[in-house]
Amino acid sequence: MPQDVHAAGIDLVDLCRWDLAVARTKGELLQRVFTLAERRTAEDHAGTDTPHQRLLGKAFGVKEGVVKAVGGLPMDAAFKDIEVEVTPGETTWPVRLHGELEHWAADRGVEMVGGAHDLGDDMAAAWAAARTPEEPAGTTPDEPEGTTP
Repeated sequence: MPQDVHAAGIDLVDLCRWDLAVARTKGELLQRVFTLAERRTAEDHAGTDTPHQRLLGKAFGVKEGVVKAVGGLPMDAAFKDIEVEVTPGETTWPVRLHGELEHWAADRGVEMVGGAHDLGDDMAAAWAAARTPEEPAGTTPDEPEGTTP
């Protein structure tokens, strides 16, 4: 595992089963699990080959990966506390944490990222990783006191 990764989780998503769950709940599942911003982003990025429900299925896999990476969903947390920015075509998707999960990340000095990859046969592999935040371009980490660069 790379040095900057502190915890990781992976999930396999059966997109056919996901489609059935969404249809069975008449979309209520999407409202219960995803924020309005996540649903709108998925709709904006949907295409003829990938409907927004499928993008949200992959995002659900990322959320499951986050739960595994943190060691379980805290009692006072919900899936909406894990906000995945679905960006098809990008290898890494930003993940924002809220509530107890945000505290978990802050206590460890990490940020969460994720992504998903089609495996074929209506299956996708989704992942999440807690990693050391990247330094903004043009900056360097603070030097310890008493050292010279």
